[in-house]
Amino acid sequence: MVIVAGSFYIPENARLKQLSLRSSTLNSKHMELNVRDSNGTTLTEGDSVTVIKDLKVKGGSGIIKRGTVVKNIKLTDSEEEIEGRVEKTHMVLKTCFLKKM
Repeated sequence: MVIVAGSFYIPENARLKQLSLRSSTLNSKHMELNVRDSNGTTLTEGDSVTVIKDLKVKGGSGIIKRGTVVKNIKLTDSEEEIEGRVEKTHMVLKTCFLKKM
């Protein structure tokens, strides 16, 4: 199968090789980050963390209560932030307010 990109024809196997190289560079970028929680414990993708302080939600009227568990976290480009799902809403949280379970 051939994929048309603009006026160029790209064979499918070349496209797959590009995608695999791109995903490996993204994974290596996350491996270089040294993401730590409030206690200095290293955080990795898929960890579960607990909120250590009541947090006001910017742009909303809600509050994230102390002790709320955030499961299956994802690392961001910043060492000071993680992405997770809190009460059915995706949010970016500062690592200084989290501790690893």
